[in-house]
Amino acid sequence: MDTKGISKLDLKRRNRKQILLAIRQSGMLARVDIAAQLSLTRAAVTIITNQMIAQNILEDMNSPAAETPGEPKKKGRKKTMIRINPSFKHVLGAVVNERVISVGLSDITGAPIDNRSLEITDDSKTEELVTFIVTSCRELMQKHSLSNKQMLGLGVGIVPARWELFRAEEKNGKVSFAKLCYLLEMELSMPVLAESAISLYALAGIDYADPDTSNQILIYSGQKFEYSIVLGNELIGGFQRDTSVIDRMIIVPGGASCEGYPDGSVHAELTRAALLAKIAAETGQTMTMDEVNAEYEANNPVITKIYEQTVSDLARLIYNLCIGSNVFCATLQCFRISEKTHQKLQDELNRLTGEENQIKARFSVVDHTDAYRAGCTLAIERLFFETGGMLPGETNV
Repeated sequence: MDTKGISKLDLKRRNRKQILLAIRQSGMLARVDIAAQLSLTRAAVTIITNQMIAQNILEDMNSPAAETPGEPKKKGRKKTMIRINPSFKHVLGAVVNERVISVGLSDITGAPIDNRSLEITDDSKTEELVTFIVTSCRELMQKHSLSNKQMLGLGVGIVPARWELFRAEEKNGKVSFAKLCYLLEMELSMPVLAESAISLYALAGIDYADPDTSNQILIYSGQKFEYSIVLGNELIGGFQRDTSVIDRMIIVPGGASCEGYPDGSVHAELTRAALLAKIAAETGQTMTMDEVNAEYEANNPVITKIYEQTVSDLARLIYNLCIGSNVFCATLQCFRISEKTHQKLQDELNRLTGEENQIKARFSVVDHTDAYRAGCTLAIERLFFETGGMLPGETNV
């Protein structure tokens, strides 16, 4: 390992980070396996992991690793497994989408503990929503008997449609929530981070026990379509990547028009507003998505024709995005569709690929009132994994 120009503190932080990431990937690992994966000496891994166990960051499970079937039994001391200690720190998260603000509590592994939620309307005020975040965080900590010393911090995700409400500052293609973070830090006396919720949804949707999710496209359905890409469990383009370019992609050449967009764009063809406008034009009725889903379930022929064409176009978009990025998992975020519609979408993807379930479309696991977990993910990534579990002021080497 080339360590030229790296301070002892930086090297320690990097090694600890790599060990934590390796353990997260597997759930639990033996020291000898960590050493093999990271090309570190067993002695170095033992020293680092013992220190992290003493700090309660890691847990030695004190149970021998399972024997691999078919392998000869080995003499000597058996391997013991190490995992991240879930109770090392607790994490707060908040996510604001177009309809709901979700605030909740998780452990350091991101496992959900408790949450609060509040519906957002066009009349909602910034001060009201900030107060809800602060009050919810305090209530959750009090309910679960947690002090500030036991908290890692608060991560906040906000969808682009709500950036203006939280007075986000955009400069050179980057968005900043510095004022919001400062206000929340003053109220809660803990570190606060905030980013676009789209990227956070993608990271929070990774299931390290399911290799399919390590490479995926996340598609968000709201006032606009947004998307994010995860490859090798890492967010492509970082938190500041423009996630809205998908909205201008042409999905139906020469198709529907929408001011500011090319004809046949994703925005003009696939958004909820576009679908409802098509249905209103055909039926003369103004309907909600819940009503559209109900009519589709009842096999209304007019609704079915329009809806299934939209689903077919969506499948083609997903197919192109996945093939272009060499991934085979598409996560649907905030899609208000029924299981029947989801199955139709999967059938269309199967038809396009020619193989059963080659590209899998799945609903997000951090949707609705559980969306706060995406905020928790931000705090965990930035304040725990990126620092190697080292807290502010920890400099001993």
